[in-house]
Amino acid sequence: LSAGGITMIRPVLIALLATLALDAQAASDTCHISGTAYDYTGQPLPTAVIRLIDQQTHQTAYRAADASATFAFADLPVDTSGQRYRLDVLSPATVVTGTHIPTRSVLGIAPAFACGAGQSVRADVRVEVR
Repeated sequence: LSAGGITMIRPVLIALLATLALDAQAASDTCHISGTAYDYTGQPLPTAVIRLIDQQTHQTAYRAADASATFAFADLPVDTSGQRYRLDVLSPATVVTGTHIPTRSVLGIAPAFACGAGQSVRADVRVEVR
């Protein structure tokens, strides 16, 4: 490369490095939650529906567990109170007689937990009813 070519590449390289640094900083300002869903006997529960509740904002997010019963939620707001997040395992959708609205029941609830900046928290959830 000529001196002029290097001069033109330098601002692009600086912008790219700044973007990567900002992305790394943003990633450390969030947390990641993953776990496994289990039935009441302790066996993995593939294709379970998992609900994450942010008890501070009352927002919810849903994930279907994969074939090995694992699930994950990423880029979540951080909290160190120990009480911000809760996981529920939900029943398969059923339609109530006389309606067309599918509903689900809560089959199990994991204890509330915290998720700090840059952390990856493991939180399993288990069905509690038979």
